[in-house]
Amino acid sequence: MKLNLTDSFGINLNKAWKEEYKRIGHVYARWGAILVIFLFPLSTIPELSIEKPNINLWYTFRYGPSVIVGIVFLLHQKFRFSHELLFEIIAFCLFTSAAYMVDCSDWMTYVISMTTVFITSAVLVILRPFYFVINFFVVFLIQILVHMFFCDAGILDYFLLKGVNILIVVGLAAFSIASFRYYIMKNNFMHRVALQEAHFELQERNQSLIKAQKDLRFKSDLVSEQNEELKVQKEEILSQRDAMQSQKEFIEKQNGDIIGSIRYAQRIQSAMLPTNAYIKKMLSNSFVLFLPRDIVSGDFYWAAEIKGKKIIAAIDCTGHGVPGAFMSLVGDTNMNQIVLQEGVTDPAEILNKLHLGVSNYLKQSENENEDGMDAAIVVIDEKEKSVLFAGAKSPLVMVNEQQGIEVIKGDKMSIGGKRKINKEDEFTSHSIRYNPKNTYYIFSDGFQDQFGGSKDKKFMIRRLRTLLQEVSVKEMADQHYILNKRFEEWKQGYSQTDDVLLIGFKLN
Repeated sequence: MKLNLTDSFGINLNKAWKEEYKRIGHVYARWGAILVIFLFPLSTIPELSIEKPNINLWYTFRYGPSVIVGIVFLLHQKFRFSHELLFEIIAFCLFTSAAYMVDCSDWMTYVISMTTVFITSAVLVILRPFYFVINFFVVFLIQILVHMFFCDAGILDYFLLKGVNILIVVGLAAFSIASFRYYIMKNNFMHRVALQEAHFELQERNQSLIKAQKDLRFKSDLVSEQNEELKVQKEEILSQRDAMQSQKEFIEKQNGDIIGSIRYAQRIQSAMLPTNAYIKKMLSNSFVLFLPRDIVSGDFYWAAEIKGKKIIAAIDCTGHGVPGAFMSLVGDTNMNQIVLQEGVTDPAEILNKLHLGVSNYLKQSENENEDGMDAAIVVIDEKEKSVLFAGAKSPLVMVNEQQGIEVIKGDKMSIGGKRKINKEDEFTSHSIRYNPKNTYYIFSDGFQDQFGGSKDKKFMIRRLRTLLQEVSVKEMADQHYILNKRFEEWKQGYSQTDDVLLIGFKLN
């Protein structure tokens, strides 16, 4: 079997075998040389007692090979030439010595000697088969030549000798065994190296697997630790979730209670405000746009008819929502006191007294409270055909039938706070011509302060006045619808900024 490959383990087996062949060849050649040098002379002991025709020739053939091999061996040790050459010299010396017969008639001794050398060569010699073929022919050539020279015989005579055929068979067998040994050693070596490399690779792979197993075990332990941490975190999250759920339910309940309370407050505030039926009865051609930012409002409107005069007011309290609604109760209570109980009908005087009432009600002279309200009050006397207006930072807008606009500004003072009333700080009443064709508007600042539009800006008072001019020719119900629609469109999904109150009316 011939192996000529570079296997999958990265080793060239043929190259490795060449190195091994040199190594073991040197070892076998060394021991072969030592045996020839020291043991071969012992084989001459049986011949010592035999009479020799030429003693010098005998010494040359029997001890000369050992001397030659010894010299070549020493040269080989120094120069490290090919072991194959050393084997060739050893073989040449041995077979030359064995071919010499002291007595040509002692053929059986020769046969035994040659057979011994053949068998010894088969056991000890490690050569490539090519050299064995050469040795086989060289060996028999030496034997024929020695026999011809010393025994005075021809070539044919040698082959006719009894036992030569046995020598040839033994020689062929010896060289075949040696060749077979060479191939066996070569194949065994290659398989051993391949197996060894496979073993090394398996060990490396095993080490890699062990390392991978350790890594996996470490990662598994790490994942287990992380799972435990996640489990703890999950339990904490679930606990927090349960706590948050409880808090949520508690807050929702509280919120529900608060919303319920605020809605109840809305009912109270709605009961406080004049009804639409009352407004329509007093001013048949009118509308009220009332849009609280929250459920209850800091804006409120007030209306009453006393002593033949119709009074309507739009009041904007500080704040919105619940705080603004409380202020609206303060404002409504004082308006009822001033107008309905005290009978005051002059709008400026109403505002003056409302200022004092709010300040006293909130004890603003005794604390840091600065809350108050802006207001616009219109007093209509249909019998006398007169209209009076007074405003606390709030105007009266009039639009005539040609859509011309006129603005009566209120005083630059709010109601409430620590401001004292004196002649210079009193509110002013404005007398306005009675004209049933005009449309009158009073309002808080919620509409104009609303953010929205494409650029998220305030609606602004100028845009509101222009809008009032546009809608003034419409019926009051249509005006209410248009104004409400424009307000919602302006918001565009933004939250409402403030409470909105806008009252529009015409005189009867």
